[in-house]
Formats: sequence, structure tokens, C-alpha cells
Amino acid sequence: MTQHLQPIVKSPLIADEIYLGRGVVIEKNVTISGLDGPMERLVLGDFCYIGENTKIICPEFRLGDYSKLHAGAFCHGYKPIRIGRNCWFGGNVVLDSVGGLDIDDNVGVGAQSQLWTHIQFGDIVEGCRFQSQKYMHVEKDVWFVGHCIVSPVKVGERSMAMVGAVVTADMESNHVYGGVPAKDLTDKLGPQFEDRSIDQKYEKLQKIIDAFCARHACHKDRFAIIRDISETKENVTCFNVVDRTYTRTYSEEEVMFFKKNVPLVKFTPVHANSFVFDEPEKKSFFEVR
Repeated sequence: MTQHLQPIVKSPLIADEIYLGRGVVIEKNVTISGLDGPMERLVLGDFCYIGENTKIICPEFRLGDYSKLHAGAFCHGYKPIRIGRNCWFGGNVVLDSVGGLDIDDNVGVGAQSQLWTHIQFGDIVEGCRFQSQKYMHVEKDVWFVGHCIVSPVKVGERSMAMVGAVVTADMESNHVYGGVPAKDLTDKLGPQFEDRSIDQKYEKLQKIIDAFCARHACHKDRFAIIRDISETKENVTCFNVVDRTYTRTYSEEEVMFFKKNVPLVKFTPVHANSFVFDEPEKKSFFEVR
């Protein structure tokens, strides 16, 4: 196995079950454990990254392929935190799972942002009314730009919150929000995603691949863009622009392409279901104790 596939772990991992994908990087001074002892299960997908001084304290933590959790993150709670593929978290984010937190594929959470699933502090014997826990599911392609504070609301696919937004109400799919409290600004700013034809996606991706190959002296025949799984080529990384999947080969060119282009280009492996909800396949991970 080539060097770029070997996990690099610079901090102790305290968990009963540990599944490390290929090329995982965990920097120094990272804390990973359960609330009162070992974490029950830790699952880190291929080529994901956890930055230094990050603290992860919960019963179960999952981070999908090519996702990055940058320095100073604080992830904590009584229930699992499950994060999908191609996600990006800026420095010093807070991910709370007292009520439970699932974050799907392709989500971006900018620096200093906080996602909360509970509220509690006031004395309940004295009659404080503000105490609650609520599950939150952040759907695919959501973007919290930065310095966002998010309550446990429904976060629709492709929705977006502008910098500094305080989100206290549900976010509709492909709508853009901003302000304190956040309001729907889609009529003013337009949606996060514009409609593109399959041909337009094909042309855009081809330009990205061409530029990548020219910059890194890669052979273009290591990549192909397809519209149907029947067009798949053996030992070639094939990007399907219809369903946003790719055929995984683990070639050096493929790994470098994703490392250089995620999060701006996001594909998930063909036939793979949501990383958030699937049980890990032991044959796909290195088991470490």
C-alpha cells in the first residue's frame, strides 16, 4: 500500500470500536473519547482530517470520506454525531449533540459557527421554562458561511445561511438566509444553486480536470466523465455528472484530485448510501485498538 493511504494519527483515540479509513490524518492535541470513559464507536472515512486542539466527546462519532474538521473544533453531547462525506468545518466550530446531530454529505460550516441541539441552564425547581433537547438533521449541500449560530431547526437540502446569521426557524431547500434573527433573503440574493443542464455540468467538470492534469502532469486518461454507469471504464476514475457519483480506484491521481478540489467539487462513491446512517463495512476500514 502506498504511503498516501496510511493513516497518520498523532493523538490517542479512546474508543471501544475504531474504524480508520485510508489516509486519515489526526493532528496533535486532539481529544477523542466518550463522556465518562471510552467512546463506543469511532468511524473515520477515507482521507478525512481532524485538526489540532479539537475535542470530540460523545458516545459515537463519524466523519466521512474527504471531510475536514479544522483546528479547535468542539464536538460534544449525549447522542451520536454523524457527519457525511466531503464536508468542511472551519476553525473553532461547535457541534452539539445533546439532542442528536446528523450532518449529511457535502455540508460546509464556516469558522466560529455553532450548531446547537439543546437549551438548558435556568433553575427548573424555581420554574425556568427554557429547557429542551431536539434532534437536528442538516441535509446535503447546506452551507453555513461563518460565525453562524443555529438552533435545532429543519435544515433543508442546499439551503444557506450568510455570515453572522442566527438561525431560529426552519430553512427551506435552496433558500438563502441572513441576519439576526435570520430571514429569507432568496428573493433578494437568489438561491445558492442555479439550474444547470447535464451538458453544462459536463463542460465545467472537464475544464477542472483539464486544468488539474496540466498543473500536476497527470494523464487525462486516468479520469473520465460519464452520464450512465454503463459507460464505466476499468481502472479509471469515472465521474457521473447525472447522479454525482464516481467509481473509486484509490489511484494517486484520484486521491490528489479530491484533496485539491474538495469542497468545490463534490462526488460520492457509486453504490454508496448515506455515510451518516449506514453501518461501516469492516473490510473497508483498518480496525485499530
